[in-house]
Amino acid sequence: MNSTVLDVIRTACAEMSLQAPTSVAANPELIPQQLFALYNATGEMLVKRRFWRELFGEATINCVDGQAAYPLPPDFARPLSQTEWDQTNRWPMIGPETPQQWQYLKSGILSTGPRERFRLVGSTIEIWPVPGANTTGGGLPLPLTLSYYYVSKGWVIDGDSIALPPLVRKTKATKDTDSCIFEDRLMISGIKFRFYGAKGFDTTSFAAEWQSNLDDAIAQDQGGPILSLARAPQFPLITIYNIPDGNWPG
Repeated sequence: MNSTVLDVIRTACAEMSLQAPTSVAANPELIPQQLFALYNATGEMLVKRRFWRELFGEATINCVDGQAAYPLPPDFARPLSQTEWDQTNRWPMIGPETPQQWQYLKSGILSTGPRERFRLVGSTIEIWPVPGANTTGGGLPLPLTLSYYYVSKGWVIDGDSIALPPLVRKTKATKDTDSCIFEDRLMISGIKFRFYGAKGFDTTSFAAEWQSNLDDAIAQDQGGPILSLARAPQFPLITIYNIPDGNWPG
């Protein structure tokens, strides 16, 4: 388990030769308040930075007769593209559709196909054709189960849930005892970099430290696939298919 908000900020203060506060969440002094705000700003930026494995979520939709729109999960930050699937029929969904395509689907003469299409509208995901048992209007028969992966914005772990599992995720730190999914060193360097930048000081060394820790965190978060230079598995590495046209010495 990573350190608490208070411990991370106290370490950052020690490295910047600042007086370490005894509390930050309810501290009336300006410096602790600013450091607490920078902690949240750093975490919120990291959520948008990449698809961290700790933020992967999966949602399942059990379609209801005549219902086209279904709410997104409360912690939904953004979708993971091409993970929307019809589990009942074992095929991928098509989308997300643009407003122009959606209008064509709803208003065109020929707009219904064998697969579901979708789009994200506000805090909902909308399905077309409208699921339903009455298929005479082009709806898809029930039961129908859909699923998709998404990135969660719950990067903070509630401090009270650490002693009383299960862990509760939040979108923002609110207590000294809260912690987060990101490594301490990454959060400490982020706070220092942002603090010096907010004060108008030279951030050259802090920016380098922050970028180094961020690069390490990204590199170690997930593995990577083996990439091939060949055009296709059945082709050798170098053939007439992957050498550009030109004059080559004999």
